[in-house]
Amino acid sequence: MIGFPDTWKTYDYAVDPKHYAANMLAARSFDAKRKLGKAGTPYDRSEWIMGAYEVNAYYNPLANNTALPAGILQPPFFGAERGVAANLGGIGMVIGHELTHGFDDQGAQFDEQGNMRNWWQPKDLEQFSTKGKCVAQQYGSIEVLPGRKLNGELTLGENIADMGGVKMAFHAYRSLRSGADKTFVAEGFNEDQQFFLAVGQAWCSEDREAEAVRRLTVDPHSPPPYRVSGALRNLPEFATAFSCKAGQPMVPPNACTVW
Repeated sequence: MIGFPDTWKTYDYAVDPKHYAANMLAARSFDAKRKLGKAGTPYDRSEWIMGAYEVNAYYNPLANNTALPAGILQPPFFGAERGVAANLGGIGMVIGHELTHGFDDQGAQFDEQGNMRNWWQPKDLEQFSTKGKCVAQQYGSIEVLPGRKLNGELTLGENIADMGGVKMAFHAYRSLRSGADKTFVAEGFNEDQQFFLAVGQAWCSEDREAEAVRRLTVDPHSPPPYRVSGALRNLPEFATAFSCKAGQPMVPPNACTVW
């Protein structure tokens, strides 16, 4: 689902600019009744669970679908004037990330209809679990702040999605540019390098130390810098693009891969 819903929700309750608390109560009451009204009805797979204005995206295992709100379809994730490499490193990575959520440690528990059931062959499930443990251990060894490490189990699903998403997007970019008559160099960077730079630029942010500490305990995402380095250090194409050598930080001795 891209941009915005086909059918907009209606909000049939009065709003008084002078009474904030009353507005909040009216909104909550209206939404509670709307949700309760769904009881006993078929699941609406077309319903958006995120505003079109949000700079975000999601995968919903209950509907087995992905939404890309209009808010994220702009730089640094996407720009109509940008090259294929930059756009695939930005929005392509996001699309791949959300699709991979269908096959992370949580999404993989749901079948194609959104029902929570085990659909795996035993040997496949065992191998999937083993690969997940590699990811959890690798990210769990990262020291974000002095004496504070990443929680590899808490962030496992998002890390699997980050790794799978950037890998999927890179192959998509290569496929789109296959057979091109001309390749483009931007400020000395070739197209592979532009792709990876776009991945990094998409996650540029800054947190206060107190917020960084808080997120280490509650956020299922790795801190932004490690969403980049954590995923790219497990992708051989990155090492090739920037001539990284064995033993350097971006070429770990025991790389992990799930998808």
